[in-house]
Amino acid sequence: MTPISGLPAFGVILTILVAVSFAANSTLAAIAYSYGANPLSVLTFRTSAAALTVLVILRIWRVPVNISGRVKLIGIGLGGFLAAYSYGILGAIEHLPVALVVLTFYLYPMLTGFGAWITGQEPISAKLVIALVIAFAGLALALDVFGQSLSLIGIAMAAGAAVIITVMMLVMNPLVKGQDSRPISLYMLASSTAVIIVLDLIAGEFALPQSLPGQLAFAGVGAFYSFSIIGIFVAISKIGAVRVSLLMNFEPLSSVILGVVLLGQVLSPIQFLGTAIVLAAITFAAFSKGETG
Repeated sequence: MTPISGLPAFGVILTILVAVSFAANSTLAAIAYSYGANPLSVLTFRTSAAALTVLVILRIWRVPVNISGRVKLIGIGLGGFLAAYSYGILGAIEHLPVALVVLTFYLYPMLTGFGAWITGQEPISAKLVIALVIAFAGLALALDVFGQSLSLIGIAMAAGAAVIITVMMLVMNPLVKGQDSRPISLYMLASSTAVIIVLDLIAGEFALPQSLPGQLAFAGVGAFYSFSIIGIFVAISKIGAVRVSLLMNFEPLSSVILGVVLLGQVLSPIQFLGTAIVLAAITFAAFSKGETG
């Protein structure tokens, strides 16, 4: 039996919707940029909206938010990582097709597995090594590194975001093991919002879209991101974290589809081949973990 078979339909459907919602969040950010917004303003709005939404939902669920001082400090500290990798993704969208940004970023589960082996947290499997090699080969095709037709800044920002969240996961894993992730996430989002607001003050501007389509896209970023964060919590409670991580592989695929439909970002045949290879490698690694986890 595969890790997905026999699962409650609600949890599976919700996770797929969350994956599509994350992809929609990135796609709408690109639309908002074209109407005058910038990564910093989009990031400020979506993170603060998510923090407020999580606070309200936790109050409704009666989840205690007054956690121990040590765990609270961990959550606050991780907010800096959250701000950094989020800006990397949203900044990369200014320079690369959304699908390629998300695809590059989604190497982080495998990078985390590799990093966990290096740091002695977990053993490494031959399947993960094979998946990493295949994924990087596919990514080279998807990013057209030999044609050198894509922005190096965008590639660096997307790859940097993947590395930052990898470090964040490796740091967070032993520190919060056994803790309720929901209040920790609230403190992460609140801390991240504070960091981003400081950056806004330093920048001295808050770029907003200047027409209705851009404003709707801007609002949609916050709405979809907030739904995704809450949806993840609910989905994990229904079907478990491992199975949620497997189904989240729908996000890169959704990004490809939404990029074509909403943005007209059509990839070349060689880039589609590379994208398919990376998606296959990510799925192979995820299901290998799910079978043994």
